[in-house]
Amino acid sequence: MTCSWTYEHYRSCITKARDHGYALIPLKEVASYPETQPLIILRHDIDRSLTRALAMARIERELGVRATYFVRVHAPTYNVFEYNAYRALKEIQSLGHEIGLHFEAVDFGHINGEAPLEVFRREKAVLETALNITVVSAAAHGEYSRSGPGHNRDFFQCFTKEQVGIKYDAYDTAFTREIKYISDSYGIWREGCMCNHIGKYPRLQILVHPCWWFKDHPFE
Repeated sequence: MTCSWTYEHYRSCITKARDHGYALIPLKEVASYPETQPLIILRHDIDRSLTRALAMARIERELGVRATYFVRVHAPTYNVFEYNAYRALKEIQSLGHEIGLHFEAVDFGHINGEAPLEVFRREKAVLETALNITVVSAAAHGEYSRSGPGHNRDFFQCFTKEQVGIKYDAYDTAFTREIKYISDSYGIWREGCMCNHIGKYPRLQILVHPCWWFKDHPFE
């Protein structure tokens, strides 16, 4: 299998996973499967492009798999209340995917002198109100190694999921240490393409950012 960032290769990766007997599921469904079931928690952080996220969601629907799409409410490139963004997110949801919160409570709180706990609660309320959904999964936005006065990934070291009405934190050790975790952050597979890990581990969380993937060319 030749690795690339094309949708064709993504389809090949998903097909390979299905052929190996994996259940490819949203984060919120992980507790529904017996421990003996091989599975992949399929995760997408929508950092920039809703158009590419929707394209990926449609591909997954065609292949019979579902994922969690984590949505920002402070994104400079899309607005969950804008007409086309709203329609794209509602279509992603209608295709059977989970919508989660890609939160920025620590960054936003620091920049604006506000308490991260209250910022998180407002972010969650905004997303739930905009899409008329209940959000149960969350994932911090940004890389843990970034320099600065704090990081979004620190949030659940200071507060509990119960305090903010969340059941699943994508960066919980249960999903990043106890099972294999790989990510294409910054457009780089640091441990090699996802296709190289499928079949080697019984359970994985695979983070795929839609903004890096394309049909024919990265500039399309």
